[in-house]
Amino acid sequence: MLIRFAVSNFLSFDGMEELSLEAGKTRKNSDRLYTNRRLKLVKCEAIFGANASGKSNLVEALRFVQSMIEDGFPIGFSNKYYRLKEENRIAPSNFEIELICKDKRFCFGFSAVLNSGSITEEWLYELTPSGLTKYLYKRNTADESFEVGNYFKNKDAIAKLMSYGEDSAADHENLFLNIINRSKGKMFVDNPELGVLSDIFFWFVFKLNISVPEGILTGYPYFRDSNLEEIAKLLNALGTGINDLKIVDVPLEVVKRKIPESLYNKIISNLEKENAKVKKTGSGENPSIVARAYKEFYTFEIDDNDVISIRTIEFSHESENTYFSLQEESDGTARLLDLIEILFKVSSDRIYVIDEIDRCLHPAMTAKIIKLFLEMAPARDTQLIITTHESRLLKEDILRNDEISFMLKTPEGSTIIKSLDKYQLRADKKVYEALFDGTIEAIPQFNEEKLAELIKTNIPDKQ
Repeated sequence: MLIRFAVSNFLSFDGMEELSLEAGKTRKNSDRLYTNRRLKLVKCEAIFGANASGKSNLVEALRFVQSMIEDGFPIGFSNKYYRLKEENRIAPSNFEIELICKDKRFCFGFSAVLNSGSITEEWLYELTPSGLTKYLYKRNTADESFEVGNYFKNKDAIAKLMSYGEDSAADHENLFLNIINRSKGKMFVDNPELGVLSDIFFWFVFKLNISVPEGILTGYPYFRDSNLEEIAKLLNALGTGINDLKIVDVPLEVVKRKIPESLYNKIISNLEKENAKVKKTGSGENPSIVARAYKEFYTFEIDDNDVISIRTIEFSHESENTYFSLQEESDGTARLLDLIEILFKVSSDRIYVIDEIDRCLHPAMTAKIIKLFLEMAPARDTQLIITTHESRLLKEDILRNDEISFMLKTPEGSTIIKSLDKYQLRADKKVYEALFDGTIEAIPQFNEEKLAELIKTNIPDKQ
């Protein structure tokens, strides 16, 4: 579960801004909260804001952290600092996430000067139920120091961690959480206490699922043969007219024409690596990866003999004998395929971050999906964080106040995050009304005088 995410000096974020999923004092729909000792978290957070307010930048910041942990600095990061202040070019950008992993509360964070691609600090600690801070490690590349904190007790585990930490103390390009999880499987077997570092790494890689409009990869494909009937029932119930689905093989040469060679090679490499892990441990299903783009959908699967198959999905409507490709379906149906995993039991114990959830969907469809998710929330530990313009979610009053946040722009151009709870609206004040009467400035602000002048300039005078 995600507790909070804080970011500074990244894209439109100047000072430190924080998205918190800690529950407020409202008692409405308290059955759908996640409770862990003294901690209560919301399972859904809808983020509203005008165009260019910074909603997508928050999602991009989360993607940046995930990429840094999994693969290191991504392409094109060097100019993602807050560029409206020249001094920020050489200032560190800061990222911090609090999370629940294996029923414990951890905080991971790092600082990096993006323009030079240099990590300056990194830290990981546990917050105990009694309020104590127990560090796993702290690293500072400026003075090339690495410290093991008071979390670990086993002397051999501490010595091993210290050895790797000291070797990485001067590494400005890679996070230690990434370094310690590279081909270190035996170390975790020999030192079980260090397994927490692997658990937290895999939380970021597999539990945190981030979807953006241009995204083309998803790690867990729900579209397996055994699930098709359930998927078809849901799509039909949502009014798409789809009655049945089937999976068909796709020739390798067709897929190679559809997706970039670099992406294809990455998919194959990842599948082979994951399959090697499955065979080594003797547990888990054969890995598979979905590559998807606009009206394209391919499932890559690998078997015990390292043979890779590629398949896609086809749909039938009124006639059960006639099937159509995804390219022949509507944009809304294609978009639903990106979203419906959040409604199935496979999504339990995951965090879904979806940018522009309402893209290509009818407003009623967006609201219905959120309602379905919330109805299931009491029985599942799944979190959904969305960015949206769909004001119907506010008008229909289906969200708790602490499940709503707004992205606002300051006069200087930076983004701030403000929870609805902080507005302290009157009990009789509707959120939807507050959004449009100026109480909450989270919709586009128009300069009517300039627009009137533009119209006047572009309409010819009548003779």
